[in-house]
Amino acid sequence: MAVLAINRMLLGESLRSLGWQGFAASAMITVASWGIGWFPRNQLSPLARSGFFIEFRTDASGVITCIILMALGMVWLTRTWIVTRPRVQGATGVTHKQLGQLLGMWAAPLMFSFPILSRDVYSYLAQGRMLHADKSPYAEGISALPGWFDGGSDGLWAQSPSPYGPFFLVLARVIFFASNGIPEIGVGLLRIVAMLGVIGCFHFTAKLANKMGQNSTWANWAIVGNPLFLLTMIGGVHNDALMIAGVFCAMAYAYDRRPVASTLALSIAISVKPIVLLVLPFLGLIILGKNPSKRARWSMWAKVLVLTLIWLSIVGALTNLWFGWLPAMFSAGSAAFPYAPVGLIGWSVSNLAGILGGDIGFVNGLVVALFQALALVIVARLALSKDISNPVRLAAWSLSAVVLLAPIIQPWYILWLMALFVISHRVSWSSEKLMIYVSSLILVAVFVDQLSIEQWHSAWMMRSFAGVLAVLLFAGLFRFDAKTRRILAGPAGPAGSSHQGKM
Repeated sequence: MAVLAINRMLLGESLRSLGWQGFAASAMITVASWGIGWFPRNQLSPLARSGFFIEFRTDASGVITCIILMALGMVWLTRTWIVTRPRVQGATGVTHKQLGQLLGMWAAPLMFSFPILSRDVYSYLAQGRMLHADKSPYAEGISALPGWFDGGSDGLWAQSPSPYGPFFLVLARVIFFASNGIPEIGVGLLRIVAMLGVIGCFHFTAKLANKMGQNSTWANWAIVGNPLFLLTMIGGVHNDALMIAGVFCAMAYAYDRRPVASTLALSIAISVKPIVLLVLPFLGLIILGKNPSKRARWSMWAKVLVLTLIWLSIVGALTNLWFGWLPAMFSAGSAAFPYAPVGLIGWSVSNLAGILGGDIGFVNGLVVALFQALALVIVARLALSKDISNPVRLAAWSLSAVVLLAPIIQPWYILWLMALFVISHRVSWSSEKLMIYVSSLILVAVFVDQLSIEQWHSAWMMRSFAGVLAVLLFAGLFRFDAKTRRILAGPAGPAGSSHQGKM
């Protein structure tokens, strides 16, 4: 009775109110992005010559105002997300359609923002440009073409092979050609693709959750409604939503015992980001069902491998990139971030070897290869587990091992892992709260790290101000906002499966 009373109190804000609150928060973030988002520097950019946007960036008061606006918008969007939580808990909550409309309102303003939290979208366009110039992004870095830096790409990928699959690279090439090199048009078209990925993610999250007996509206609230997801995928124009949608689609078809359709969907996901090739053995386990014999496992793995190779060969032939992504998948060591654990170890050991007269590049590559081998051993052990009652969760642990033992870890990689863990089982309330806190922490870190202000202002001063402000605002939300505190205090328990959205 106490839980019902608390839920009635927490459901006080209407869906219309929550929709407009999220819309307003995203609108604030969009306006703020005009001053601190990633600005196109290409000579073909009409906005780069616009006095209106230049004023936002060159005037210190304008930049500070934008920092405040974005910090407030992120916190407000997070509060709206948390306050929506009781509505996705059971049969009295929102329907699949209502939740879709709600998240659509939260996402709509972000379609008009400059890229935020990441500038990878400019690297997408640069790699599309490379392909258009008959250069393989798997063989050369984006610095192979003149003027690459003015395109806005991160120097991280200057000498490194592309981490993306052939389907996405060809899509980037088509978009670069269609945009005629004008960055605003290219970003806008890629953002439409990103939005389609988010819509696909929403659809297949519900479909897979229903097949696994989970609460589909709660799963979509946790995965797609997460502010970190919306701001990264739509605001940051990332392709990860396409990948997640493909993986979830493949798993849903696997539960239907449809190996041909399942491997096709996974092949498309691999052709966006090859790392999800590691999901393949667990797809076979889903198709098999519970407690198969070892012979049945190996037979099914051979079947799904052959089917996947056929699909990937077709994609490779159509794109003329074939399997160039395979060696590139294991050669990101040169682009390692020092703050990734394996990147830090490789950097430290290789520099020590350099002091002693060794080959820095060889030692770093060796360290990275050893950790990659360890990750593959972990994946193999999980695939051969005796208990395969939940292959999706095994896939989540496998991808976690691969991500955490990689030489480069981007903050939004956590979204892949969250998505798989959330969809695989009903998490405890403490785990759910941890998800909220971790998402907020990463949001603060990426917000501070990805302020595009270096050209006109002191980066450390502005970032320090942004970091302190964001931390204080989130601390205030969790400590002093009454409704947020009541929801996070519980008792809520795991999200039940009593409300299943129909597809």
